[in-house]
Order: sequence, then C-alpha cells, then structure tokens
Amino acid sequence: MKHIRILSFVVLGLAACARFSGQPDVPDLPTTDPVERQLRVLDTLSAALDEQFIYEDLGSSGWKSAHADYLAQVKGGLTEVEFEAALGDLAAKLPGEGGVYQSRSERIQADLQNTSLYSGIGAYVSVRAGPEPHIVILSIIEGSPAGLAGLKAHDSIFSIDGKPVTAEEGMDVVQRVRGEADTTVKLEVGSPGEPRRAVQVTRATLAAADTLKGGVLTRSGILYLLMPVASDDTLMDTMSQALENISQQNQLTGVIIDLRVAHTSGGWPLSEMLALYADGRLGEFYSRTKSTPVQIKGVDVGGSQGLPIVLIIGPDTEGSPEIFAAALQASKRATVIGLQTPGKIFGYTTVPLPNGSYFTFASQSYKTSKGQDLAEFGVKPDVEIKADWDEVDLENDPAIDKAIELLVKGQ
Repeated sequence: MKHIRILSFVVLGLAACARFSGQPDVPDLPTTDPVERQLRVLDTLSAALDEQFIYEDLGSSGWKSAHADYLAQVKGGLTEVEFEAALGDLAAKLPGEGGVYQSRSERIQADLQNTSLYSGIGAYVSVRAGPEPHIVILSIIEGSPAGLAGLKAHDSIFSIDGKPVTAEEGMDVVQRVRGEADTTVKLEVGSPGEPRRAVQVTRATLAAADTLKGGVLTRSGILYLLMPVASDDTLMDTMSQALENISQQNQLTGVIIDLRVAHTSGGWPLSEMLALYADGRLGEFYSRTKSTPVQIKGVDVGGSQGLPIVLIIGPDTEGSPEIFAAALQASKRATVIGLQTPGKIFGYTTVPLPNGSYFTFASQSYKTSKGQDLAEFGVKPDVEIKADWDEVDLENDPAIDKAIELLVKGQ
C-alpha cells in the first residue's frame, strides 16, 4: 500500500458503543418470600419476551422448556445464586445472541464504573478460534503503550504471560491482557508474514478512542477511508469535511470505504452516512409490532452522491456498519467485497426485573430493500476476498487491491 498518501483529517474521540441508551426504572426489591419473588421474576420475564422478543417462536430454541423446568425448580426451592445462574442460562437459550442477564450487583457495579477509562495496553481487538486461537489487533490507540511497544493493527497475540490464548475464552481473554496501570504483560506476537516475537508492554490508564483514517490513492483519484472501530459524534463531520476538502484538491473517481474493523452501534451515524452516499428507501427496521421504513434524502458533499463506491467487509463488521453495507449493496449503490459479516445488528430492549436485575433481549432487526433479514445471514460480499484482517498489512492487502481494480475498470 505504498501508493496511499495519508491525509491529516483524522481526529480523536471517545469510543461510544452501547446496546441501549438510558437506564430503565428498577423496581425496589420486594420483601416477599423468596419463592414468590423468584416466580414474579420469571413471570415478568416471560411476559416481556412473549410480547417483544424479535422472534415469535421461542419453543424451537429450547427457551420454553427451560423456562418450565426452572419454574418447577423455583417451586422446589432455589438459592439466590442458583436462581441467578438459571436466569443466565435462560438468556443463553434465546436464539442467536438474543439475551443478556445482568444481576443487581453487576448492574450497580456497572453504574459506578467510569466506562470512558480503563487500564490496559491501548488496543482494539477481536478473537479468532482457529486454526490456532489468537487475539487480532484491529486498531491501536494513538500514543498508547501498545503503540509505543511496536504493536500494530493486523498483529496477532498468541499467548499472554506464557499462557496460550484458548478458543473457550472468547473475548474474555481480554481480561488477561488488561490489568492495573504500571504493571507489565508479556505477549507472544505475530505480524503477517513475519516470525513471532516476544513483546513486553507496560499497562496504563487510557481513554478508549479511535480515528477515521485514509487518503487519496496517488494517480488514481480514488479516496480510501478506513472507518474506526468505535465512533463518536465527530465522525460524520470529519468525513464530510474530508470529502469536501479533498474533492477541491483532487479529481475524485471513486471511494473505497473499509468497514472491516467497524463494529459499533451506539453513536454510529447510520442515517447520515446513508444520506451522504445514497437516496430513497433503503430497507426497514422491524419489531413484533411495527415496521419503520428507512427513507433517506441524499445530500451531496464533494460529489459523494455520484462517486462509485466499493465497500470492504469482514467478520468484525458488526452493527450499524453492517446495515450500512447491506443497504448500499441491496440498492446497487455499492459493490461489496471481502468476507461475510456475522449479522449482529439487533436492536435491544432492557427489562427491569423485580429482584433488581436487568434482562436485555433483541427486540428489533433490519431487512434490506430486497426483503432479506440481515440478522439471519449477515452481509454476503459480491466478491469474496479470502484474506482476513490478520493476514494482510498496509503493504499487502488483496481486498484494497481488488477494490482499486473494480473502480478503475468502472471508469
């Protein structure tokens, strides 16, 4: 990727990624018999799911039978610890990633935490279960310990303090990388095409932040934009200003929007992004009770409405960026290349339960203008590029090369 000239239009901001906004009203803990209280919790949960859960048929998932089993167990007597474990199991029984249980103590702890700060190395990451379990670095926070230690996007972490990453850990492995500020962690790191190396990183207290990056590909007039892992309310202004300024200095012939590490929902300017590049009806959001069309009035900024677009997607493209890609693909506004996305696009509802806990479940989904439910299959690329994020780097990226090829041919 030596043909990319990086422009200075990136900005830092706090990452905003939340499944729901605001805090539901939580009922006071009742002073009733434990069995009665637990039955009230199960009744409240069952009623909410019957009315609002995105999929009407809960029986096929095993949820109904599990609920009946736990009703019987509650009547026979369950401790609070056993009951909370039962609620966690019921959340796991919902189809897909449809439910999360948060106990009263977990809720209080979460409310007291400053979620904008954490102690760690300063890297946005994902995980891969195979062929060898490892952490994938999606992006590095500027000036963070990870960056100072030489870690880069596309790197992989195979072991932490001498202990291998395991598939069973999933994203919980992140807790082994994090730790108190001024402590150290030893990592076994591999970069694409290079031998593994040992890296020691001193942790620090950090603010989560990522940036929009990109530049004009020399001689081609193609603008490349790498969307951040997590966005804040400055993302749309930054992109609009970049398009306006760059189009005044260059004759743009196309845009590549790289969504491979973008997996945020809260704070991602979906409607504004769609308006920048498209126009008209672009699918619909639906729940059990209603459907809301996504009706977009396009706004041209720096020629954005007429520029050919190639979107790059992958297994870490989640949430609103997935919807953005699916909407432009279905309307034939963009060609989509890369690897299939996971379909993690649900909107969520949080129900306060009588024991002071929260139960969050999927209550909204998205269908494209072709009627395809994005949660079922994710976004399938028009052109598959069999190269994952941890298999490429800035100098050798088949997805970007293919995107350039498609745009140049289109000219």
